[in-house]
Amino acid sequence: MHVITNAGLVAGVIVGLAFLLAAILLMNKPGVRGGAIVALGAVLFLGAEVYGLIVLKPFIGRAYDEQWHEQISTIEGAATLGLLICAAGLVAHALKIPKH
Repeated sequence: MHVITNAGLVAGVIVGLAFLLAAILLMNKPGVRGGAIVALGAVLFLGAEVYGLIVLKPFIGRAYDEQWHEQISTIEGAATLGLLICAAGLVAHALKIPKH
């Protein structure tokens, strides 16, 4: 059980880094839109995942009180918002929304 939990913790960080790399690649191409939006979402998602990895989730055997559950809910909400922002940036890129 702990191996699956630890793999999930590391996978979130890897996904965040992948989105950040994609954002950097999108921003380096001239005339491509959506890179900055993907970068914003990636930073939010990666920040939430790293905070959750370092501070909240690894304490196996810890007494999970109400404050811990509130923090986990906040972190999961921030990570989900980051993924939604990444998705919006990818949609902007796919639709080739013109620059203003």
